[in-house]
Amino acid sequence: MEDPHSPWFCVFDHWAPHDPRKIVITSALINGMKTDLAEEEFWWFINALANFKRHQIPLRKRKLAFWDHKYTLEEPGTLLGPQVFPTRGTGICDMCGKHLKSKMFTYCPVCAKMAIRLKSDGKHYPHEAVEDVINYIRQTGYFCFFTKMRLDMKDPTSPWYCVINHWRPGNSKIVITFALLSVMKLDLTEEEFWYYIEALADYKKKGKKILKRRPVFWKRRYPIEEELKGYDRL
Repeated sequence: MEDPHSPWFCVFDHWAPHDPRKIVITSALINGMKTDLAEEEFWWFINALANFKRHQIPLRKRKLAFWDHKYTLEEPGTLLGPQVFPTRGTGICDMCGKHLKSKMFTYCPVCAKMAIRLKSDGKHYPHEAVEDVINYIRQTGYFCFFTKMRLDMKDPTSPWYCVINHWRPGNSKIVITFALLSVMKLDLTEEEFWYYIEALADYKKKGKKILKRRPVFWKRRYPIEEELKGYDRL
């Protein structure tokens, strides 16, 4: 109740996203993981992730009632450039291996957009990290690094849209995953993320107490003053 830097700090949360009629209290960590999910959707997804981790049961996609995130693509001015479309004349996409309509390009339309997103942000992503992602796509295709779910490559408003995520907060390694998981992962390492997924699943199914493990890279501070606006009457 005292430390706004703590992942366990008590915060207000809308029980149904964007609906001010009912609010509940939870921790900053769970509030972040719940994101724009209804309570039933949250527990469905926690259970699905836990089943994947433990039993390799594939995740299935479902429409989310309140999801309104949109991944922001780069400015149109970065769309062309020799580093993105070097001419090689192979007729094969250099990233996914599909046949191209013209030998004057290196990538198919889908991979060209991914190359733009990776390379136009070069100041943020080291060259080696970008090459690792490209090699992953060459070998695996557009599947989530964490869950192996096929990613949506067309709709930036979809919770299953392919986004770039830091594998470990503060680390240069980047991976591809879907927008919903990227938001839920917050400032957690991969190991911490899966720990809390399984702990939440066990709490929901068995009532097992969740043991607190402070995330190594948690840097968030809950803005108390912003939250208190509108509640001064209390």
